[in-house]
Amino acid sequence: MGVGDFESPRSPAEMSAQERNALPQYGFGAEVSFEQLIESNPFLFRVHTPKEPSPFYDNTEPYFVGPTFADNVSGSAFRASTVSPYRAPSTYTYADVARHMDWTTRASSPFVSTSFSFAWAIWEATRRYHHGMKHSVEIAVIDAKALVGRAVTAVELLREGVPKDRHADHWKWYRYGLEAQDVLVYGYIPGTAVLASVPLVHVLPKLPSYMLNPEPSLLKDTPVSRVAWPYDRKKHTYKAFCQDMSDRFLRLPADRRTRDTSVGAVRLAIALLRPWFHRLATDDFTTCTATANELALSVSRWPGLWWVREHPELHDLVRCLVHVVGEEAREARRTQALADATRMQDIVGGLEHLARSYQLRGSVRFSGALSTPPVSSTASVADEEEAKADREVFGIVPIEDDKAKVKVTEILPTPAPTPTPDAFLPVAEVVTPLAEVAAPEPIVVRPAPAPEVEAPSPASEEKDAFAPSIKATMARMVFGAPADGESPREYYARTASALLTGFFTGAFIALCIASQHRREISNHFS
Repeated sequence: MGVGDFESPRSPAEMSAQERNALPQYGFGAEVSFEQLIESNPFLFRVHTPKEPSPFYDNTEPYFVGPTFADNVSGSAFRASTVSPYRAPSTYTYADVARHMDWTTRASSPFVSTSFSFAWAIWEATRRYHHGMKHSVEIAVIDAKALVGRAVTAVELLREGVPKDRHADHWKWYRYGLEAQDVLVYGYIPGTAVLASVPLVHVLPKLPSYMLNPEPSLLKDTPVSRVAWPYDRKKHTYKAFCQDMSDRFLRLPADRRTRDTSVGAVRLAIALLRPWFHRLATDDFTTCTATANELALSVSRWPGLWWVREHPELHDLVRCLVHVVGEEAREARRTQALADATRMQDIVGGLEHLARSYQLRGSVRFSGALSTPPVSSTASVADEEEAKADREVFGIVPIEDDKAKVKVTEILPTPAPTPTPDAFLPVAEVVTPLAEVAAPEPIVVRPAPAPEVEAPSPASEEKDAFAPSIKATMARMVFGAPADGESPREYYARTASALLTGFFTGAFIALCIASQHRREISNHFS
């Protein structure tokens, strides 16, 4: 029994219209009209190498475009084109299909090639993957009913050719149109009609067992090494592929046949529809399961149409399996959506906590900047007493603002203490004469002796203890105290004047020391 020659044991009256128009493995039956075949064959398949989509791509725009319209990739461009992409199938001619089939004129063809056969798409994609340079081969699944009024089978057009007008390669094209079950779509295929586009390497592991070798070759470690047909032969035809797969299927036990036409068919159908199926399982469960069920049935009856007709229970089994898989996919998406929502809530909560912590830290830092700086716990007793003496000298007293609740500081004038004779030093020891500073002695660098570590004596401890009081007395002596009747503003002005005078005097002395003409400057002032 040849490929596609299986006969049903039931009469045509007992079969439904869908079963009567179901396509065989190879070629067509009595019906070759596209609009009649889509009732039982609602899917088209196209082998292609994907291109990087535009970031502004909309699924209403063309997904596949005929070579003639290659430059018109948007709806507005199609409307402005001189060649209309909208023509009724009744206007398609033999010249159009000849232009498409001839490789020398295919660049001007208005058609996009597709196929009714998923098996031919897998066989052709495997051949391109092995012999081609690019391995990014994908199989697109297309809704055939969305192309009604713009598609026609290649065999239908080739049959319209008058013998005297036929091309020299007419019968070669006819055989190709039969084996590929070729369907020509005029103009373009919109993105809304493309259900999914799946890489070949994702489809091959999901093939039924009769299409795979039970023991793959260890010498070939490629994604296509497990397939059961000789894909590396250039002379291997699709007709031979169909015959080999049918023979392998019929040699299987009955339970293996049932498994391949039920579980294997559902697995391959879900693999071909995977992105679309999982996305639609939550949004439109009925459409999702019905579409996957139709594709799984077409996969199940491909290796032996007559055997599937003898086992009508396979239809119910396939439908139940698709329903179970759909429920699992829907539940998985719900669980994933809930996990994602919980994770996003945790992330947002963490960001809010971090923002509050940062805001609180900023307010505390601002309060610390306005208040007196705290003394480190590791500071020495002398440093703590020195800081206390400085606050006493400058009159820095911490106060609180009832409204802002922030500590601030206020500089208050303090009365001048009564100096003791021991607290004063000779002015000659405090202020160095300008002449001596301007003309310094030559500097001789000598190695410093190694420091000797000595135990602190009671005298040094007593000196360190009185250091804060000496510094405080020096500061009061230098800056002075408000005179009788002197306002705080005048006291602050006098203090600032003294500070600026000391700063500029020190800067001038430093410039004199650093200047190359310091000796001339010294002679000028002396």
